[in-house]
Amino acid sequence: MFSPEILAALRESPELLAELMQADLSAAHILPLLTQLRKSYPPEIAAAALETARLRQKATAKFSRAADMFFTSEALQQASHEIIARHHAQKLACFDRVADLGCGIGGDMLAQTTHVTGIDLDSTRLHMARHNANVYGVKADFVQADLAQPLPFNNIPAAFFDPARRDERKRLFSVRDYRPPLDIIQTWCFDALLVKVSPGVQIAEIAYLGAGIEFISHDGELKEALLHFGQLQFSGRQATILPEGETLVPLGYEPPSLTDAPRRYLYEPDPAVIRAGLFSEMLAHLSLNAYRLDEDIAYLTGDEWIESGWLRAWRIDDWMPFHLKELRKVLRGKNIGQITVKKRGSPISPEQLQHLLHLKGNQHATVILTQLHGQPIVLLSYG
Repeated sequence: MFSPEILAALRESPELLAELMQADLSAAHILPLLTQLRKSYPPEIAAAALETARLRQKATAKFSRAADMFFTSEALQQASHEIIARHHAQKLACFDRVADLGCGIGGDMLAQTTHVTGIDLDSTRLHMARHNANVYGVKADFVQADLAQPLPFNNIPAAFFDPARRDERKRLFSVRDYRPPLDIIQTWCFDALLVKVSPGVQIAEIAYLGAGIEFISHDGELKEALLHFGQLQFSGRQATILPEGETLVPLGYEPPSLTDAPRRYLYEPDPAVIRAGLFSEMLAHLSLNAYRLDEDIAYLTGDEWIESGWLRAWRIDDWMPFHLKELRKVLRGKNIGQITVKKRGSPISPEQLQHLLHLKGNQHATVILTQLHGQPIVLLSYG
C-alpha cells in the first residue's frame, strides 16, 4: 500500500490527512469515506490516506507528533512509546553515534540526542523513518540492509536493536523465532548494545547471553525487557517504572517473610517488580513493612496505606477461605450487586465468578481471589 510514490503523494496532501484525522474512522464509516475519497483521488491514494489517518489516530497514544508521522500497522504495534524511547536514548546519550538496528518507522530514534544511523530491510519503513526523523528534528541517515548479513559499517560504537517479534500471522514469543533470531547479536562488536525483547521472554532462553535484564513498565503496564551488553551491562535484573523514571536494582535482600493472615491492606507490586523479583528492594525503597501471603504469589500484605507508582493497594475489609456459597452469602448480606474481580493463583476466571454468584444488590465490592500458604482464600474490599 505504501510505496515511495504513494508516500510522496500523501506528503503533498497534508490538508487531506488533517481532515481525515478529525473524521469518525470507525468500521461503519470506512466504506462511505473511501467511496467519497475515490471521487477526488486515485483508489490507491484514497486507501493509503484513510489507512494513514486511522494509524495516526491510534498512534496518538504513543507519539506526541503522531498527526505528522507515517506508520504501518505492524510497525506501530512494535514501536516503543515516546517516553520509553526517551529512556532508551538516555542510556546511549554518551556515545557520539548510535545505530538503530531494525529501526522500522523510526519510533526509537525519535528521542536520540546524538547522530543515528537507521538500518532496516524494508524500504517503505525506511522512507517512513526518514520522514518521522525530520518531524522530530533528529539527525539521522538510513541504510537498507539485511541484519542477518554482516553489518554495513564498522565505526559506530553503540547500538539499539529491536528484532521483529511478529510475522504476517502472529506474535513471535521465542527469541529463536525473532527476525533475525536473537543469536545474531553474538556476531556484532559494539562498545554498548541495548536489545529490546518481549516482556514475557523466557529467561532460560537468554541466560547464556549473560546480559543484564531491565524490565520496563509504563503507567503500570509491563512493556518490554531490555537486555544490556558491553559498557551498559550489569548483573541480574532491574525494574524500571515510567513515566516516573525510577529504577530498582538487585541488592541481594532476602524475600519478605510469610504471614499467617492477611493484614489491613493488600499490595500488588508493579509488573516490572514482579518480573524482576525485586519485592524486598521495592519495600526497602518505600520504607514499607509487608509480608507475603504465599511463596508463589506476587501479592503482599501490610498495615500501612501507601500510594506509589511501585504498587497498587486495596483495603482489606474482610477475608475468608474460599467457599462459593459462603462468599455469596457474605456479599448478599452486604447488598453487593457489582464486583470487580482480581486474582492471582486461582483457577476461577472473573467471568466465571460473576456468573456463579448471581448478585442483585446495588453496592460494589472488589473481590480478590488468591492463596494463603497454598490454600485458596478470598479478600474483600467494600465500596
